[in-house]
Amino acid sequence: MEEGERIEVGGKSVKFCGEINWGKTSISCKNRVGFLVNTYHISPRDAKVSLLESENCICSESNSNISGGSEIPIQTKPTTTVLSRTTETNSTSLRATVAATKQFENRETQLTSDLTTISLSLFATLAVMKYCRRKGILSVYALGFVILFYQSLLLQYMPQQISFDEFDLPSLLTNAQIDKNSNVNVIPTKVWYFDDKYVPSTSSNSSKLVQTMNKNEEAVLWILRLADMPKILTIAAERMMSGLEKQLQHKFGNNQQQLRTNITGYLRNMTQDELNNVNPEWKLFISDLTDRGVGPWGLWYMKTELAAILGWKRIHYITRTTQDGHHMDSWATQSKQNSQVASDFGSFAGVPINFTEHLGNSCASVQRSTYGVRDDINDAIVNYMRHNFPSAFEWTNDNVTNSLAISPAVAKLSRPMDIRTFWNATVCESRANRCNFRNHVAGEVASLPSKHPSIKVDTDVIGFIHNAGRKFVSPDYIQALLTTKIIVLAQRDKWEGHLRLMEGLLSGALVLHDPQVYWPYGIVDGVNIVVYHSMFDLEEKILYYLDPANEQERIMIGQRGREIALSENRLWHNKERLLLNGEKKYVNDYGVSYQPWKGHGNP
Repeated sequence: MEEGERIEVGGKSVKFCGEINWGKTSISCKNRVGFLVNTYHISPRDAKVSLLESENCICSESNSNISGGSEIPIQTKPTTTVLSRTTETNSTSLRATVAATKQFENRETQLTSDLTTISLSLFATLAVMKYCRRKGILSVYALGFVILFYQSLLLQYMPQQISFDEFDLPSLLTNAQIDKNSNVNVIPTKVWYFDDKYVPSTSSNSSKLVQTMNKNEEAVLWILRLADMPKILTIAAERMMSGLEKQLQHKFGNNQQQLRTNITGYLRNMTQDELNNVNPEWKLFISDLTDRGVGPWGLWYMKTELAAILGWKRIHYITRTTQDGHHMDSWATQSKQNSQVASDFGSFAGVPINFTEHLGNSCASVQRSTYGVRDDINDAIVNYMRHNFPSAFEWTNDNVTNSLAISPAVAKLSRPMDIRTFWNATVCESRANRCNFRNHVAGEVASLPSKHPSIKVDTDVIGFIHNAGRKFVSPDYIQALLTTKIIVLAQRDKWEGHLRLMEGLLSGALVLHDPQVYWPYGIVDGVNIVVYHSMFDLEEKILYYLDPANEQERIMIGQRGREIALSENRLWHNKERLLLNGEKKYVNDYGVSYQPWKGHGNP
């Protein structure tokens, strides 16, 4: 849209002139449009419409030919805003923006006038005071009078605070953040936590989710742990009462005590369709992130207790345990007894759990959760790079993008150590039933120099281990990550998933990993990670990627591993995928709404 082009506003066809001044200021209308676009995140077209509606920047007959605009009336089209839970356009936000712009324009114009008045008054008073001082007639009383005069003057001319009730824009700008990927406004979905202790420290990083303290809002997601299910029955039933207010009032009248005594029984007598239709935008997400998973009790409780009074469509189950039969300890034992038996991991790596029987009665979805990137580890790597390789940051803009932008520099670091495992058999001697496979892998890697003397291997445990390793960051650990070409990882004997995977990927090194049934989001064998399926396979791939001829391939896989960790696997990324995918979530043949299962070692 060029200056001088006609725009239809309020049923009239008017011309927008960008070269004239906005209002009574010296700011051009063209610059004012830029200010509105950058400040309120609206389109240039909508900014021009708002200025025209406030009777600013309209071409007069004398300047109508500034840009030689077209005479054809143009109907403005409001930009589309992505609203969670709705498909409406941004007509409401546009009206709010126009109203707000008028308010701000008036306030800014008035403030300019007010400041001029105050300045002239101050100048005149100073002149009078200087004259009085020369004549020797300036007294304390006179000085006090001047101070009181200016205090009242400032109070009179000071712009009044704009109330949030006057228009919708301030709350819109607070709650509607910009989705950097799509460049459109996103009104965040509100999330209520049953226990504040489990609010992620990175919640504020999400542009799509925002914490609320009001659990009774119409469209709110409740987050609770599996163990909290019995604790929320009463408050969940009360929430259902608010959605059935008229129906319950007709049945129980004003007898609130009888109503509260009988509400659970009343809800249990409703059909699932009736329950599901009460406040359908209100959802419950029940999280079980234990290593061994929910077991039969949790799903049974969801069906017989929660779904019986709330309806199954609002209930979603989040778990890290979506596979069964991960028995790598058995593989390690058999391999030690006979090297020809179970040389390939095969079915020892596990198979998917079938949740399909629970969908439609216990819950609406079963979703796979994974460990995300630890912010403290990421920050420590960024600080290491900033201290030792500051040139890597010359073309980055801010702390948010720094981590991702320096990925090429991190991946191309000089790495004198060929292989590290960060694990050996001394780590969990008292927990041998959990660590047989890890110990076996570390032992095989440690033996490589005996067959290939040029390979440098380190299986030492570096930094903190156990709980301390999860709470604190060791500088030695960070340095070791960033000075290693290949990091070999292995999971515990009976379940899959661990924090070490994301830590390895963050390092920019090539990560060699044993198979998983379900990988974290975006992890692809041969693209950003390399999966080994036996000890023979592990050795072969180590030799291949340490070959100087394949160095660039190794570096690129390491770089892509770091990039997928930072771009798709931060804690808030995982949380957004789990909570906001709605009915569009992919449900595979096993009833898991996260990503399809394609076999051992494949994404």
